[in-house]
Amino acid sequence: MSNRKWLICNPIPNSLASCNKDLNGGYGTWDVIGGNILSIIMGYMKKRSVKIPVMCLAYINEILSRKGIQTFYSEDYDEIIKIVENFEIEACIVYGSLVASNFEQKAIQEIKDKKATLPIIVVGTYPSKFPEKYKAASHIIIGEPEEFFIKWNGRLSELNKSEKLIVSNKLQSLDELPTPSFLGMKANNFAYIPMLKKPTGFIESSRGCPYSCSYYCTYGENQGPLIRSYSAVRLVQMMAELINTYNFKSFQFRDPVFGLKKGFIEEFCNELNKASLNIEWGIETRVEILNIDKIKLMAKAGLRSINIGIETPNEASAKRINRKLSPNDKQRKLITEASREGVKVNAFYMLGLEDETEEDCKETIEYSLGLDTYMARYAVCTPYPGTQYFSEMNKKRLIDEEDLSLYNQKNLVYKHKFLSDSQMKSLIEKAYKEYYFRPKTIYSIIKQSLE
Repeated sequence: MSNRKWLICNPIPNSLASCNKDLNGGYGTWDVIGGNILSIIMGYMKKRSVKIPVMCLAYINEILSRKGIQTFYSEDYDEIIKIVENFEIEACIVYGSLVASNFEQKAIQEIKDKKATLPIIVVGTYPSKFPEKYKAASHIIIGEPEEFFIKWNGRLSELNKSEKLIVSNKLQSLDELPTPSFLGMKANNFAYIPMLKKPTGFIESSRGCPYSCSYYCTYGENQGPLIRSYSAVRLVQMMAELINTYNFKSFQFRDPVFGLKKGFIEEFCNELNKASLNIEWGIETRVEILNIDKIKLMAKAGLRSINIGIETPNEASAKRINRKLSPNDKQRKLITEASREGVKVNAFYMLGLEDETEEDCKETIEYSLGLDTYMARYAVCTPYPGTQYFSEMNKKRLIDEEDLSLYNQKNLVYKHKFLSDSQMKSLIEKAYKEYYFRPKTIYSIIKQSLE
């Protein structure tokens, strides 16, 4: 056992609602649905049902292990401080997010107060954009941190000589990455219920998104337009390794858009069928990527879950945020086909886009009820710091919220022409109540959860 010990920490606030920092391009989400009792219960149910690791920390965990460094991992604030106090820690890595930035800064400061000389390295897409938010840190890695740790020679003296801001380039191929290590992360708790069986392994097949919605979307903005992917052979090998190590019953792909690379879906399904892993899996993608033949092919290879961003049926609203909509009839046809093949669809919607009225938002809710996917997720339109959308809104002096924890897709953080924050909260609560408190929806989710 190595005498070198590092602490990897991802401090998560103690809340009844679900906080998953790997989502939203690494900025994180905090699903505080509303203030009434039904909304609180739904938020708590999501916390119990969805548990997603931060992927870059899992890669760093394995990279450090290969360099002879033993790691501790914790998400609990008090435990993090106790580890710092009771063990000879050589260095500490902290994941920084937008939704819990203040909480993370507090943890960093207390770690520093306990051990002033301990190097504290902050990683994440949000600190990459706004390193000034983490002044107490020793180093902040700007870019994809895995690239830095892969190239680092493993000597602490070399790290200590580095500048406060360490620039790390984007990986050219994901095949450069090792199999992620979830050691210490309680992988048996990873879940994506009710879409997939628990425990769920989380994995990537690609990074990058060339679509114009990077104007407002943090994935496209942070990962860039270049598509960088694993080879299908390497990906299936990695899935087999993770099944053997953690006994995962399913996998959820963390790609912003699965299947962007031409021919990848066909190649991957072929390799997966040859390997006979008999594992179910889920993806997030766009309607434009899919067709009936691809859905049938993926379903045969174990696909059981699809997340798709519908956002809005209103073309004028979508145009304002550079979102190209797919024809409604194509959406319905593909969702119907997926259901026939035993694939559950979770559709994402945005309410409160610029120039939308309360009636426009209600029309989106009605559209979602008519589309009738297995699940639906509703979010308040949020201009995220670092995106072009935020910059333009800020120049117009429309951004009126400084509390970063409220940039969680459940609060109105800009001055809307027609809607107030309280109206938006009521609309979000209305959407969830009308969608999920239908008898058939309750029955199907309970049935899936018990299987």
